[in-house]
Amino acid sequence: MKLKRWWLVVSMVMATSLVMSAPVISGASSRDFRQKNELQIYVPPDWFLNGYFIAREKNPGYVFGPVRKFVRALGGTTTWLIENMELKRLEAAHAEGKKIEYSLYLEAVSSDRTEYWVFVALPYDNAQMWYDARRAYHGRKAKDYYGKTRDELQRALDQGLHISAELRFWIENGETSLKVPEDVIMSRYNVRPVFDLDRGRRPDPAAKSD
Repeated sequence: MKLKRWWLVVSMVMATSLVMSAPVISGASSRDFRQKNELQIYVPPDWFLNGYFIAREKNPGYVFGPVRKFVRALGGTTTWLIENMELKRLEAAHAEGKKIEYSLYLEAVSSDRTEYWVFVALPYDNAQMWYDARRAYHGRKAKDYYGKTRDELQRALDQGLHISAELRFWIENGETSLKVPEDVIMSRYNVRPVFDLDRGRRPDPAAKSD
């Protein structure tokens, strides 16, 4: 009888230890990731947080957001981060009065995992400016890759949706996923789009998912 009681106590202690250690392990993982990638805490501007975003690099299907709302949907403890070199590049551009694209990491730490959502800030007033940045990099290929998206994004902008970001990658437990962020946020977190780029309109409010 005493042996059974002893084993019950040991089992309870082990279970409690596992529950309490999960956030600690997750927190340690986030610290290691920050150090490895030379990341520091960063407070994004309001235009970025209040803006909307796409979540597929080529031929996105939808617009989501605002970014601030997506952060709340993740739950856990969230922190915005930026690479040290990226911050220096951004500060140099600001000093010259230039607006540039730059990458930000959204760190989301929960009890069982640590995720990073890598955004690219898009400081553009219209879709043509966004397209010109693509063309500067891809040259003549830009029309085939991004011409259709340019027109679709402009329709969204014309309906009052300021698109301030692109969700480029998803990293879970230190590994970059090959899954498209657009698919992940809709299936895993049930994040619903606010604009259908293919149809050029907002989704029907009556067609909400559970």
